[in-house]
Amino acid sequence: MRRRDHRREPRRESKAAMQVGDRILVNKGIAKRVYLIARTEIPHSTEKVFVTKSGGNFTIGLKVWKSDYMWSEKSRMWIPKR
Repeated sequence: MRRRDHRREPRRESKAAMQVGDRILVNKGIAKRVYLIARTEIPHSTEKVFVTKSGGNFTIGLKVWKSDYMWSEKSRMWIPKR
């Protein structure tokens, strides 16, 4: 039995959890905007993440629900579930 050479093929992994610095596509009304995930740990909530345009920890941004998004390997960002 031959071992596959993993150096030649890019690894395909699906992201199971959101990480700081990941891109996320947010639909707000008619506008679609790409934000950066700034914090995944929010006090008193296990289901929300904090996203900003700049990616800073303490800038003005939005809180979004983790369960409303899924990872898209094609665009390499979190996109809304349909």
